[in-house]
Amino acid sequence: MEPTVWIYFSKTGTGYELKGSDVVSGFDAFIGVDGTYMVEYAFSDIKNSMHFFIYEWDNSQKKRRTIFEGYQRQNILVNFAKNVNVCHSVRQAIYQEYLMDTEEEELENANS
Repeated sequence: MEPTVWIYFSKTGTGYELKGSDVVSGFDAFIGVDGTYMVEYAFSDIKNSMHFFIYEWDNSQKKRRTIFEGYQRQNILVNFAKNVNVCHSVRQAIYQEYLMDTEEEELENANS
């Protein structure tokens, strides 16, 4: 899969892929609208596989900030997958990484 970038408005649950003429308006929204994230699905050399990179705009630093914290990443990506029209393979990658682990943990807790 080719690297893909989306803009995601978490407060409204909407988003779209950034390509063509949408890139400029998407970036403007990214830096100007609170609760907006840039979601990039690209190859990671460290993981040697496709990986989600999530960015938010930091007004105090006037630059993008990468979100690394696991729980925050999970909330953003799961809601992104539920609300934005993305291809099946992207949705499955999110669900496999975050929802499968949660279901397995719940099953383990129920069995103990």
